[in-house]
Amino acid sequence: MIKQLLLATTVAIATSVCAQSTSDIPTLNEMKGDFLVLNSQEYDGVTSLASMKPFTMSPNDDNTISIDGFYMNGCLAFNAEYNEKTGSISIPSGTPIFDMDTYMVYLYPWNSETEEEILRPIEYKYIGNNTWECNTDLMLVATQGDEKQTVTFSNGSRLVRCNGKSDNISYVGATGSQDEYIESRPSYITINGNSIDVYNILTADQYGYGVHLSGTLNRENGEVMFNYTLTGHANDGTYRILTGCEYDSETNMPTGMSFADTENVGKIYATINMEKGEIALNPMAIWPAEYDATTGSLSVDDTQLYEFIKSVNVSYDINSSETTAIEKPAVNDAGKEVAKIEYYAVDGSKISSPKDGTLVIKVTTYKDKATKSEKIIFN
Repeated sequence: MIKQLLLATTVAIATSVCAQSTSDIPTLNEMKGDFLVLNSQEYDGVTSLASMKPFTMSPNDDNTISIDGFYMNGCLAFNAEYNEKTGSISIPSGTPIFDMDTYMVYLYPWNSETEEEILRPIEYKYIGNNTWECNTDLMLVATQGDEKQTVTFSNGSRLVRCNGKSDNISYVGATGSQDEYIESRPSYITINGNSIDVYNILTADQYGYGVHLSGTLNRENGEVMFNYTLTGHANDGTYRILTGCEYDSETNMPTGMSFADTENVGKIYATINMEKGEIALNPMAIWPAEYDATTGSLSVDDTQLYEFIKSVNVSYDINSSETTAIEKPAVNDAGKEVAKIEYYAVDGSKISSPKDGTLVIKVTTYKDKATKSEKIIFN
């Protein structure tokens, strides 16, 4: 059945979270473990979180760190300079990060005005709480002989140390011929008041880019309601959307989206133990969806299926779940006074009066001039 999701539910985010007041700079030897690179991209003046990718760091003996998995699965490892006094990470301009046999892919800081590479290093500055920020545009440059092709890596990027882990059991295929996947991945969890975000809870594609869930928690009863989210889309207008689901235990297959015929349709229910740092999510499914550019509506076909996620359990460090904001400027918007709210279509054009059920980018400007961008389904 084709169903329209009509709620003002965040499907790709650019929210902010509260920062802890810790600014100790990690030593070189502490620069090891699992991290996420969180890349934002600007579209017609609106910047939002575009992708996330887990990678690992490890210290070397010469004040450098080794970075592995920074771009995508199978990419080249490389070294970066680390300054123990400032905490800055310096990646050489033109660092090779993927060998495609017939051509190479390099990472450069990018001058968007002149559309050319910048030869100085890429600088990620330490801003506290195991978070590093780069405000420079970054570009992937593929070279084959004298030919070059460019793809935007980010219009602003952050590195964060993972503070949690998510485990899931998923199934692909029909009853009787299902492939089972038991997976575990490093995750990044933030809690700000009654808002909770989990980054890299699943893998969105074969390249290793992650899925983000944002939701609201009830501290009194230990319940969370996560919003459904997009996991990918194509130029032909088709999308993949992750929602909560009901399922048949005998066939081990989803029967439709969760909370059907209610205002919470498609949302993902979870329980949380904030003393232990544990989250258990109800079953989810990834369905095909179509976006109508004329009406701006997103319709989910819950009779078709990409993947059934039967269980997801997240464990996290309760002492590091409040971290710095992903978007800049950093905004703790709880109780802040709103100056104006504007809406944009996904192609970047401004919308004066969005229609219910349309996929839009909402930009909130506060009276202190801070802004927050989020992609929502308008209601």
